Amino acid sequence: MALSTRHLILGARALALAAWPLTSWRARWSVEMAHNFLWLYPTLRQNCAWHGPVVTHFETDRREVWLTIDDGPDPRDTPGMLDVLARYNAKATFFVIGRQVDSQRALVRRILREGHSLGNHTYSHPAGWWWAAPRPVVRHEMAWGTKAIETATGAKPRWFRSPVGMNNVSVHPIAEGEGQRVVGWSAGGKDGCPAAPTRVIQRIMASVKPGAIIVLHEGGTSRYRVSTLERLLERLQGEGYTCVLPEPESLH
Repeated sequence: MALSTRHLILGARALALAAWPLTSWRARWSVEMAHNFLWLYPTLRQNCAWHGPVVTHFETDRREVWLTIDDGPDPRDTPGMLDVLARYNAKATFFVIGRQVDSQRALVRRILREGHSLGNHTYSHPAGWWWAAPRPVVRHEMAWGTKAIETATGAKPRWFRSPVGMNNVSVHPIAEGEGQRVVGWSAGGKDGCPAAPTRVIQRIMASVKPGAIIVLHEGGTSRYRVSTLERLLERLQGEGYTCVLPEPESLH
């Protein structure tokens, strides 16, 4: 899928260049717009796999989900979230920002010590313009995010998640070079926007099924991060779900 899409993008560009001196301006404009669409759409659509594979679920025959938490470690939210996870015997992957790892290394080590895992969420989380970041910037953000985690814990992360889930054309080859798989999600509650925990949980549960990947966030201005997690875990437990760290071979 990813390879054929790249071929379509390159083909559209070649066609646009070949057609430029031979066709009307309307035809040239149409071909150029088609090329731009094929480049922009998979970049701006969250978790789109046109530029390369994105993990959005895992195989399981049990009522299991993968809980992921973005944007930490946060000195206000992470300790409370870890306490809640321990009470519900739930496991999670924290997609952490390298710059915050540098200042919260003890907290990152606690995440691992309590049986959770870490993913790379770039070094500085340039959410507003990540979709248009040139390859050298993407490489720097991903490599330094990896380095921060490795320095703090002694181990490299196996997973990468783009800010806002937008993967431009440079993300996949660089992630492969870092030895990381690109992970998205299938159940989100838009908790990055102002919303009551009840509404966030309703949105998440509408997409929950065995093998779903759930995304939550920490940090920022919201005061409800920990309470949202607790209420979500209560709801999941009530419906018979457990939060697990899936085996790599089960990811799709």
